[in-house]
Amino acid sequence: MNIKIVDFGICKAIGETKKDIEAGSVTGYFLHSDDMEFLEKTDVITPTVGLSFGISYQFEQISEEAELVDFVCRIRHPKLVNPITKEQFIETVEEKDCYIDELGNDFYTFEFDWEMQQGEWIFEIIHDDEIMCSQTFTLKA
Repeated sequence: MNIKIVDFGICKAIGETKKDIEAGSVTGYFLHSDDMEFLEKTDVITPTVGLSFGISYQFEQISEEAELVDFVCRIRHPKLVNPITKEQFIETVEEKDCYIDELGNDFYTFEFDWEMQQGEWIFEIIHDDEIMCSQTFTLKA
């Protein structure tokens, strides 16, 4: 099975953005959106509160059947320390599933100053413990 990155860069959510409570995440929740619009294709990000960046991806279909696939979206990033919980994170990991013929997306939205750490942020799609695709972003002031 192959996965290709369709688009990447600065993006914004289309439709309702939902918060799913997740204790193991940097902020204590994940943001989800029905769809994303990519505004600028870039791998260099100047972080500001409210800015979203990420990737869209698609599984390359081998069969004609719409198969449901389980996978992991991982973002490796500089150390983030939640000032309330004092927890430290060097990656954000989320388990997902989607049908092979669907376009998926993974994004990060800066909501707090302490999240905006400069350096490499690497988005990865992992299937069966194998990194299937990745996109590196460089955050600069």
